[in-house]
Amino acid sequence: MGKHLTLEIIIQRAKSDKFASIKNLNLWGNDLDDVSVIKELPNLEVLSLSVNKISSLKYFSACPRLTELYLRKNSITDLSEIQHLIPLRQLRVLWLWDNPCAETANYRLIVIRCLPSLVKLDNMEIAEEEKQAAARLAIDLPSGAAKEAAVPGVLGLGPAEDEEERYASKPKEQYVAKRPLMKASAEHSEETRNENILCAVLSLLKELDAKSLELIRRDIDRKLSSKKS
Repeated sequence: MGKHLTLEIIIQRAKSDKFASIKNLNLWGNDLDDVSVIKELPNLEVLSLSVNKISSLKYFSACPRLTELYLRKNSITDLSEIQHLIPLRQLRVLWLWDNPCAETANYRLIVIRCLPSLVKLDNMEIAEEEKQAAARLAIDLPSGAAKEAAVPGVLGLGPAEDEEERYASKPKEQYVAKRPLMKASAEHSEETRNENILCAVLSLLKELDAKSLELIRRDIDRKLSSKKS
């Protein structure tokens, strides 16, 4: 059983008790399964909750200013949970990699179809071809809450053509500016950058044999020694 996120933990990690002013929060690897208190942070923009035990996305709808949400290696099994992210019109980056829901057929297209403001999903920027394919997709999610999505209207969004037209009317640079987004992502925090690198390294380690692991251990020892000196 995991832990509950509390205001005390948030104060400790954000180094602030002014919740309305907190815009960036890293809670990577805290064994959390209840993050309902996140609704106390209405102005949060970047949130890292990778490597926890979160199973639902319902609480994130209370953070309308979210632009980046990192949720790798959690316990989200039902892809229909993304319906809770639909109100987040400023969301540009979403990581769900290494959750059971990411094994769903047409996972990327379903997420892109439901969250058209995204420009990056997991470790890949969203291509224009993917957006076009997602707009044509007839989605059938395995959850009762999403049965109505078996036709081109997705989770109450309306026909695919209407949704595509609605976002096409927005200034194009808001949704397609890939290079500026990558720059912003790289700058948001050193902790989040380290988290991303660590998750990638840990995922690769299980593929290596004993000889390769020994070489890595030696290299780590050398780097640690150089940092200490």
